[in-house]
Amino acid sequence: MKLTSSILLLFILIVSCTDSESNDDSPINNSVFYKGMDLSFQSELEDYNVDYKDANGNSVELLDFVKSKGTNLVRLRLWHTPQNGENSLSGVKAYAQKIKAKNMNFLLNFHYSDYWADPGNQTPPVAWQNMSFDQVKVAIYNYTKEVVQQLKSQNTMPEMIQIGNETDSGFLWNYGKVWDEFNNNWANYASLVSEAIRAVREVDTNNQTQIMLHIAGIQTAIPFFNELQPYNLDFDIIGLSYYPQFQTKDLNLVASTLNNIATTFSKPIFMVEVAYPFTLQWNDSLNNFIGNIEQTIPEFAPTPQGQKAYFVWLVTTIKNIPNNKGIGFCYWAPDWVAFNGNENTSTNGTSWENQCLFDFNLKALPALEIFNYN
Repeated sequence: MKLTSSILLLFILIVSCTDSESNDDSPINNSVFYKGMDLSFQSELEDYNVDYKDANGNSVELLDFVKSKGTNLVRLRLWHTPQNGENSLSGVKAYAQKIKAKNMNFLLNFHYSDYWADPGNQTPPVAWQNMSFDQVKVAIYNYTKEVVQQLKSQNTMPEMIQIGNETDSGFLWNYGKVWDEFNNNWANYASLVSEAIRAVREVDTNNQTQIMLHIAGIQTAIPFFNELQPYNLDFDIIGLSYYPQFQTKDLNLVASTLNNIATTFSKPIFMVEVAYPFTLQWNDSLNNFIGNIEQTIPEFAPTPQGQKAYFVWLVTTIKNIPNNKGIGFCYWAPDWVAFNGNENTSTNGTSWENQCLFDFNLKALPALEIFNYN
């Protein structure tokens, strides 16, 4: 997810249990249904001692609380050389230790950028921008390997690793761009992805890490992954985002498309970015990403109970993907609430508070009960 209007522009352009074929050597654990949260903001928010509460208004420690509610995976994004220090390797390593200390699964999200990467923005790290294509291949291999080795050395090896974030248009533009005038550049994109995968596999000698390729569009997934078929990339999971305001609101179409993706590629599907509003109101001075009823799904009102009902539908849909290929979901930024504090992270600075899993009094919402769904 990138928090600018460019993602909306691109979506307008692009959006119109074990299987018999499983490899015994695969790291996929089909006995686990992943119920995840992207808590990438926590490394920053923890500095402000945000007072999250349970449904009764009792203060809670966030990670302990979400685990008690059924969360079994935490996703963290990684930027290469962030100017503001957020989502740095040191921050990811520190929070990864907290995740592992709770015996939770860890999903590492490589953005391969110094800032947000999404379908409309895939800017290479500044350190790589004057390199040749061959030099970038070496750089992505070395960087990926160094990051994963550091995580392994501190005993926080991720259970999943994303090679890029929402790479519908490729990544590391223009080296690996596959959109617009670069729509014949798939070989270069695949070559860069392959180098990153090779780096992970060389460190992951115990074969414990699942590798994911993540795109934003459900309806564009089949053509995207069809383009990659000739390159035989060594990845395990298809990762997808689903934000109804950007994609179809036809629930039957969502379900049938997910089923078609599973049967077409015979790979597990992970809904790696999902969210839904519990209100159309706001609790700060910044406009929200969802602010009017037309952005929501008609079957699910933007209310606490509507948010919960939406997730009942979503989890049921994922679990009904054929051949047990639906392996879980990850709620994006359930913790990014408005609160009194620094202007960049507080009541002046979140566009997401009405899609969190905590209300405007920071009390847990009913949708959190879905994380205990079996």
